[in-house]
Amino acid sequence: MIPYFEWKTLDFGPLTLQVWGMWVAFGMLLSLFILQKIAKKFNLDSQKMLDVSVWMIVSGIIFSRLFVVLFYDPTFYFSHPLEIIKVWNGGLSSFGGLFGAVVAFFVFAKRKAIPKINWIKMADALSFSALFGWILGRIGCLFIHDHIGRPCDCFLAVKFPDGPRLEMALLEILALLPLALLVFFSRKKQKPVGWFTSVLFVYYGLMRFILDFFRATDIAGADARYFGLTPGQYSAILL
Repeated sequence: MIPYFEWKTLDFGPLTLQVWGMWVAFGMLLSLFILQKIAKKFNLDSQKMLDVSVWMIVSGIIFSRLFVVLFYDPTFYFSHPLEIIKVWNGGLSSFGGLFGAVVAFFVFAKRKAIPKINWIKMADALSFSALFGWILGRIGCLFIHDHIGRPCDCFLAVKFPDGPRLEMALLEILALLPLALLVFFSRKKQKPVGWFTSVLFVYYGLMRFILDFFRATDIAGADARYFGLTPGQYSAILL
């Protein structure tokens, strides 16, 4: 069993950093770094890839908040509308961020009149780089324990103050590592256009659909359920 740990803030004199946001920022920077390195492999303009990435990050943040407001706790936010803009109090959805990034990607591609065959190449490069940044960002979720799982006394459980439970961020990181290894070691082999995007979406969709059954239902702030499934599981079905 894993000992309980928690790391929410990091103080630098008068400046306090949120650990979750710090790791998500590290993940974004890692993805951008990888993207610049592999753009040439996909025969893409690295500057154009950086441009679309900025669009996707901004749109992703906006939609990640909207998903929480509309699907996770709409009763609370519609009763307290000012809370919608208080992002610093927490409440961002990873699937909302992914949806927002996809919207921005297609808007950018349309506005720049990018040939459709290059859309898929761009998506492949973005998928390849995003996977590694996603894993890094989930480390932030792990440190602050914002995805608590069901009670469990298995070897992967974390010994929370109220008893041993699964930690969903840890399970997701462990489940993504085989995919990261597959993608990394096959990066130099010739692949059909769209391979990286297809593998990432299908793998993550299946993995997330299964993992969400292990999310806690007996704690305050547990994920909403619609006909027995979480919003994340419906998003996973779309993937």
